[in-house]
Amino acid sequence: MRQFLFILCCFGFLGGLLCASHQAGVTAQSLPQPTAATGGEEFTLDVVNVSLPVTVIDRQGRFIPNLGQSDFEVFENKRRQPIIAFQRRDGLPLNVAILMDTSTSVRYRLAFEREAITEFLSKLLDNRRDQASFVTFDDEPRIRSGFTNDFQQLARVVNSVTTANGRTALYDTIKKVCLEHMPLASTRRRAILLVTDGGDTASSTTLDEAIAIAQRAEVTIYAISTKGGGVFRVEGNPYFNMDDRNLKRLCKETGGDVFFPSDTKQTKRAFDLAKDYLRNQYFLVYEPNENRNTKHFREIEVRIPKHRDARVLTRRGYFPGALATEVK
Repeated sequence: MRQFLFILCCFGFLGGLLCASHQAGVTAQSLPQPTAATGGEEFTLDVVNVSLPVTVIDRQGRFIPNLGQSDFEVFENKRRQPIIAFQRRDGLPLNVAILMDTSTSVRYRLAFEREAITEFLSKLLDNRRDQASFVTFDDEPRIRSGFTNDFQQLARVVNSVTTANGRTALYDTIKKVCLEHMPLASTRRRAILLVTDGGDTASSTTLDEAIAIAQRAEVTIYAISTKGGGVFRVEGNPYFNMDDRNLKRLCKETGGDVFFPSDTKQTKRAFDLAKDYLRNQYFLVYEPNENRNTKHFREIEVRIPKHRDARVLTRRGYFPGALATEVK
């Protein structure tokens, strides 16, 4: 009976991946029963699997292709977990919310932000399957455009932003976008791209709360700093301030990455890399061998022993029961 359930779970997951509407999360799978709301099938067995989107990059920030299941090791709360399904998936539909800082601190970089975001959108929306939305924030967030694949519409909205004033409510904006805006996305492969200097001077939401909210909403966060710090990554540089380190933590713990370009060329590369990371991912599935009844946060670590210089981008963990339980 256990062998039958194991095989059923594997096939159920792979079927969900092929539908391209399923983003990695925590899924409960069982015998299919029709759902009136979607016309699809809802799976509700007591066997809970965890599926992870994983991006693997080299020292130059390039995606590492052609890895197999045997290259990966997954640990939950420091205990190794058996991987029961694996796929390399690229080109899946994606929803990206672009969050543009328009506070006083970025006033002299506003034109730079508009140009970089517009170019990123032109590349992101070239396949007509991905969608983007546009949000600005200073003292409070403003959703300027909902999710669409209409580049011309988004470009007009982005270029209409000509003033930067007020304080910076970065964490409040992440909270609002994750809780109110991201549920409107057409696919559950959802990400935030932040264009900001990383400071927060106005939020009632804390950094820890913003991270937890993004993790519960299954939203990966990438950030491109507008400070012109002169280096491309945070690691190993003692001169980054607390804002930079908080920005790094925000991205890392949600499975994303942060870039600190110093000029236009590096900025364009940062946007290109963010797009490539989002489109090129491995998907790993494991069945936790710990107590499934707890609702405490569970830490996840993914290792690639044969590629010790590689960087692994994936969520740091999950809250059981907080993620979606339906496979369409």
